Amino acid sequence: MANRFFTKINYSASNEDSESEQQALQLTSNDTVLCISGSGARSLDLLVDTPKKIVSIDFNPAQNYLLELKIAAYRALSYKAFARFIGLQPCGKRVATYQQLTPFLSAQAQAFWGKQPKHIKNGVLYCGTWERLLKNMLRLASPRKKLIEQLMAAPSLEVQRSIWAKKWDNWVWRLYLKIISNQFLWKYVVREPGARLIPTGFNVYDYMKARLDHMGNNFDLKTNHYAHLMLRGKYSPPCVLPHHLRPENFDLIKKNIHKIEIVTASLINYLAETPYQFNAFSLSDFSSYAPPEAYQHIWQRVARVAAPQARFCERQFLVKRNPETHCPTLKRNAWLEKRLNEKDEAYIYTFCVGVF
Repeated sequence: MANRFFTKINYSASNEDSESEQQALQLTSNDTVLCISGSGARSLDLLVDTPKKIVSIDFNPAQNYLLELKIAAYRALSYKAFARFIGLQPCGKRVATYQQLTPFLSAQAQAFWGKQPKHIKNGVLYCGTWERLLKNMLRLASPRKKLIEQLMAAPSLEVQRSIWAKKWDNWVWRLYLKIISNQFLWKYVVREPGARLIPTGFNVYDYMKARLDHMGNNFDLKTNHYAHLMLRGKYSPPCVLPHHLRPENFDLIKKNIHKIEIVTASLINYLAETPYQFNAFSLSDFSSYAPPEAYQHIWQRVARVAAPQARFCERQFLVKRNPETHCPTLKRNAWLEKRLNEKDEAYIYTFCVGVF
């Protein structure tokens, strides 16, 4: 756990489609939710459904400092100022705006952000390792810039499919995918600790090829916010923004922002000690970072703090597991999983969803 991966901001934008969590969790105003922080996007998105409380947990303090900063921006700013400060819109005064937010930050968060002037100046929305990696990959794809814009401007899904099949999906694209699917890259260059948990024999290239073909043939790329991150490196019109970045949701989130409680701890330790009983669990892709024994213990402890009929949503990326083998009270919803696997607009994930 000493890996620097767990002390820096790895994810800063919305790398998931919270519509799936909303469908799986069906939150009400009486629900207490446990949500893995990551970039903070899901915790903020879930506020749109106005649950009673969201405990946002992450082992990595840097990810929670990012969420703390975003929460401070909701508290102190108007939507226009918020969008400019985080980097959704251009701004030359972010450092000055940051000074308005410091009264809303813990001493630890202030100390962290005091050492990150470049992130503040550039806007924190795209400061994560993953977001910067996507931008660097786009530099490699610069010869296909015109083709990318053809895809993103396709007037219909039929036209987009034709461009994907006839122009995009060629040897250049497949070579690119082979490069970014190479586990050496993830283990020793990106230093992604989850890469060591990918099962031997799991073909990362085949999986990524299938999921990205699914993207190109089934989603309107010009409105898909995850496609914008991949193909443009940022959100840009006519992208449909994640819930927490939409102007029409700003006041609702601002009104409910106090409902988020930030916890910096390992999931396994927190679940052993928490006094809360939870009605919903938004567990993101924790299987990518949990060795098999830890994965088992986490699900057993989730069951301990789950209220009757509690709902859960676990995304899985390259490490596929079956939580029901460790938790007999868990009942998976195969129909909903299939639907989310097909409809989730982040498209690189598969799902485990259901109830206790």
